Amino acid sequence: MRAKFKSVALSAVMMAALVAAGAASAQIAVGGGATLPELLYDDLLPSGIGLTNFSYTGTGSGAGKTAFISNNASAFKNESVVGTPNWPATGQSVHFAGSDSALIQSELDAYNANAAGTTGWGPMIQVPAVATSVLIPYKRAGIADLNLSGAKMCAIFSNKTGGQTWGQVRGTADTTTVNVVYRSDNSGTTELLSRYLVAACPGSGFKVSNNFATVVGSALSPANVIPSNWVSANGSGGVKTALTTDARVGYLSPDPDYTGTNNAVVAKINGVLPAASSIRNALAKQVLPTGAANNPLNWVPAYVMPAAGTEYPIFGTTNLLLNQCYKDAAIQTKVKNLLTGLTGTTYDGLIETDPVNNHNFVVIPNGTSPGTPPAANNNWKAAIAANFLTATSPLSIGFAGVCNGKGRP
Repeated sequence: MRAKFKSVALSAVMMAALVAAGAASAQIAVGGGATLPELLYDDLLPSGIGLTNFSYTGTGSGAGKTAFISNNASAFKNESVVGTPNWPATGQSVHFAGSDSALIQSELDAYNANAAGTTGWGPMIQVPAVATSVLIPYKRAGIADLNLSGAKMCAIFSNKTGGQTWGQVRGTADTTTVNVVYRSDNSGTTELLSRYLVAACPGSGFKVSNNFATVVGSALSPANVIPSNWVSANGSGGVKTALTTDARVGYLSPDPDYTGTNNAVVAKINGVLPAASSIRNALAKQVLPTGAANNPLNWVPAYVMPAAGTEYPIFGTTNLLLNQCYKDAAIQTKVKNLLTGLTGTTYDGLIETDPVNNHNFVVIPNGTSPGTPPAANNNWKAAIAANFLTATSPLSIGFAGVCNGKGRP
C-alpha cells in the first residue's frame, strides 16, 4: 500500500493548519482505491496536472468503491501524511476514488441510499480515467518467449489439462507445475482479466467479478477449490513479489518492471504483446454510451474482445468515482481540475506525453485513433468534458440547479 501527500512549497503556516482535522478537511482532496493507477496518480497530481494537496491510497478497487459509497475514509489510513497520526482524521470525507472494477447497480443503489436518494450528497459520477492492459507476467527458467493462445489461457486459469504443467503450455517434456499467482483482495485488475476469460472461454464456467475465487470457481475441477499450489497475493505489489519465484505466472497492471514490451517477462497472447498501440487500436472500437448520460453505469466502455492475433485482448479502463456536488467549494474545484486535466489536450493525441506514457497507460479514446467506429462515436474525452465539465450542462460538477445546498461533506 502506498500513499503520498501532494504538496508544493507549503508555508509553515499552511502546514500547521493542515494538522488540524478541520483545516485538513478543507485543504486535502482525499482519494484512494485501485492500486493499478496508484503510481500514475502519484506522479500525475503534482506534476502532470499541477494539482496540490491531494492524497491517494492504494487499497484495491473493492475497498476504494466501498469507501466512496459509504463516505468512510478509514480504509485510507496512513500515518505519514503531513505528520498527522492516522490520516485521514476520523470523520474525513472521501472525495474521489479510483476503481478498475466497473460500478454495478447494487453499488449505485447503496450510494443513493447513503446519499439520501441523491438529495443530500448529490449524484455520483463514474468516468474512465485512462486505459490499461492487464499483463500476464511469468517466470520460468529457460523460457524467454512465452506465447499463450486463448485456449492455453483458459486451461491455465481453470487448472485443466493443457495448462497444468509448463510442458503442456509449451509443448515440451517439462513436467514442472504451473503455479498461478492471483489477487486475494477484491481487485479491478481481476475483473478486467475476468472479462477476457469469459469472452475467450465460452462455456468454461468463468464469471465476471473482481473476486478471483468467484471468477474461476465454476471453471475449476473440482469446482470452487483453488489448487493448493496457486499463490495468493495482496495488491499489485504482492503479485510482483510472488513472481520472483520460478515456475509462476500471474496477472498484473503495467508498472516500471513489467511494461508489457519485454516478452522475456510478459507473455504474448495470440502472438501480440500489450503495447500501447495495440490497446489504443482495440479501444478505438469501444463506442460511447448509448444510454442516459446521467446514469453512472453507462460510462465505462463495454469490453469487446478483438479477433485473435489482431490486438492484445486483455484491457479496460481504470475509472474515477466523483460527486457532482461538494459542500466545500475548494474541494469541488480540486476534483473538477483533476477531471479537467485527465480529459485535456495535455494527454491527447496518438503520441502520449508524460506521465501517462511513462506508466504504460493509454489515453481514453479521443476520436483520433484509427479503427472503427468513426471518430464521432468514440471521442470519450469530448463526451466527458461536454457532460461533466461544461458549465451549462445540468450534469456538470457544481451545477447550481442541482447542487444548491447539497453536496458531499
